[in-house]
Amino acid sequence: MTSQVTNVLDAVQSFIAKGYDREYRVKDGNLVDLELRSTLEPCSIQVDAALRLESGDDAEDASNIYAITDPATGNKGLLIDAFDVFDEICHRDLSERLVAQRETAPSGDQDVPSKHGLRKVYKNEFDRDPERYVLREGFPDFPPCPFGGAFSILGFDTAEQTYVWLVTSIIRDSRLINIPYQGEGTINEE
Repeated sequence: MTSQVTNVLDAVQSFIAKGYDREYRVKDGNLVDLELRSTLEPCSIQVDAALRLESGDDAEDASNIYAITDPATGNKGLLIDAFDVFDEICHRDLSERLVAQRETAPSGDQDVPSKHGLRKVYKNEFDRDPERYVLREGFPDFPPCPFGGAFSILGFDTAEQTYVWLVTSIIRDSRLINIPYQGEGTINEE
């Protein structure tokens, strides 16, 4: 599959055409079928394909797509890790299962100024002013996600007051402040 796909959207469309129509998410470290609102046991799932698309020096930015079958129900779906963070937030048995056969390919978005309609912020820009950027989690004003569903996290430029795409190396940087949505009346993080 790596020779055929160079971006996440193409990979997602290709899998959907093959019947992977369910949406899976990681919640509290577990794999969840969003439609059934049920947790899937890592030992019972079948990872049919796992693709990591990398761009930038030293894989500065990466996304992962997992095509998964639940043998218990016969449902097939996708788990999209647009920010390359699932290795850190999944329970160990799920993480090991997901990455066991993962293929890596270069992404087609090397050094592009935007990703999924959002200005792309690279590590060198972040390093110049790390306090300028925060990671918002669960905000209701997120722009639409191109994969369907919704983003769960997004970068935010506090100077421009706009959402941005933070490359993976920034997401993993300990200086990046995570701001969970607190509901109406949340104090702005300016």
